[in-house]
Amino acid sequence: MYIYTKHIVSLYLYFNLIAMKKILNLYLIGAFVSVFNFSFNAQVAPPYFADSLQAILDASLPATFTNSGAVLGVYVPGQWSWYGASGKAISGMTVGQPMTNATPNHQFRVGSITKTMVATSILKMEQDGLLSIEDPISMYLSPTLITDTLASSGVVLIRHLLNHTSGIANSGSNNGCNTTVLGNPLADYSLEYAVNCGASLGELFTPGSSWTYSNTNYSLLAMIIQNVSGLSASEYITLNIITPLGLVNTEIPTTNQIANPHMGCYWNVGSWIDLTIINPSVYTGWADVVSTTEDLLIFYDSLLNGAIINSTQLLKMKTIDPNANGYGLGMDFYSALSTSFYGHYGEVANTSGLFFVNLTSITAPNGYYIAYNFNTQGVNMQGEIDIPVLQFLKNNSAEITENTLIHQFELYPNPAKEKCTIKLKELSGKGNLTFTDITGRIVLTQDIDNSTKTISIDLTTFNKGVYWVAVVNNSNSSIQKLVIE
Repeated sequence: MYIYTKHIVSLYLYFNLIAMKKILNLYLIGAFVSVFNFSFNAQVAPPYFADSLQAILDASLPATFTNSGAVLGVYVPGQWSWYGASGKAISGMTVGQPMTNATPNHQFRVGSITKTMVATSILKMEQDGLLSIEDPISMYLSPTLITDTLASSGVVLIRHLLNHTSGIANSGSNNGCNTTVLGNPLADYSLEYAVNCGASLGELFTPGSSWTYSNTNYSLLAMIIQNVSGLSASEYITLNIITPLGLVNTEIPTTNQIANPHMGCYWNVGSWIDLTIINPSVYTGWADVVSTTEDLLIFYDSLLNGAIINSTQLLKMKTIDPNANGYGLGMDFYSALSTSFYGHYGEVANTSGLFFVNLTSITAPNGYYIAYNFNTQGVNMQGEIDIPVLQFLKNNSAEITENTLIHQFELYPNPAKEKCTIKLKELSGKGNLTFTDITGRIVLTQDIDNSTKTISIDLTTFNKGVYWVAVVNNSNSSIQKLVIE
């Protein structure tokens, strides 16, 4: 249903964080260590983290769609988790469904995140001795399909399907098939139809020699799961992943409409179209799972910690073939701000993501998991969610219990709208006043000295949200949170 474009992260310039780091370092030594109020055993995110993540989510909604909405979940292992929502789940254009506000427990079509579950299933089947990923797919598929439909110039292995090095074209690139589905999204479409949509475009390259993302590969893997196990791919995933992990809000639907409260699916193809209600057979094997951010994080944490497949199989998933363009086995890899992400994106007239971020910081010493969904397709996920959350968790230490500080200044009003006033107490020598937003970006800095008593700050050019206001000099420092409404 869509043409996948390999997500390439632009190089983001680091913000000048020297002043902020100086502030935080002062708090991390001596008597200031006691001012941090953050329990690494907490299950719920501290208020500052919750407010900041909510602000990032609110700011991420695309303005191109009037009733856009999103859900976001962040899990820091052993410390806290947070789930939020912003905007609308259902826009008002979905037939038979009233406009609905998004809530954290709304289900959504996860799109190609499904591929991670399918790949996990194949590797579990290998672990159980049912197949090998080095087997030719001809061992498990009909001769007619292999010779007549696919007609590959070399031997296609199961591994080639998993990491998109098969040379088999993407069914989502077949304009004729796309037109047929968009013209009748409620019709039933077979796996054979999906495979033919891709294969009819012709071979792209000799198997194993290059890389192109192809939904057709996972339609074929769904066929292999069924032919080997006797269960459909959806039955196998339910039996081996969804049920054992207790993912009560995850399903592979058999009806056109998701029964529980859910996010919509809106796609701009010159004009907005609504694919919230669609026959799930369109997505069989590559995009048909429905879940929530919380369930996705449980699944991914379980996968990476050996609860579904063993460490040997997991290592295979995370191994990248030199020709695979940064793609493992049902798992995509990229880096941002010198930090590695691995997981998967998904788009089926919406936009989703599920990643583990390999970060080591005070706030996320063992990395963190992130999952999200927007009800519109084509959102700049990396720019709007991935990198802002990474910057926040990378640059901030912990919530400061402000009533334990000996403040060097008064800040009022708070919350503020158009302006705020800072009244300095006794200041020894020269210092610096700094405003920092939730991503760690310094948005204002001003020199001060002991002659400075009162400062009025114009806030009309600031975005709404949470900011840190800090005063620091050679001997003391003080920081307070400001909310701009």
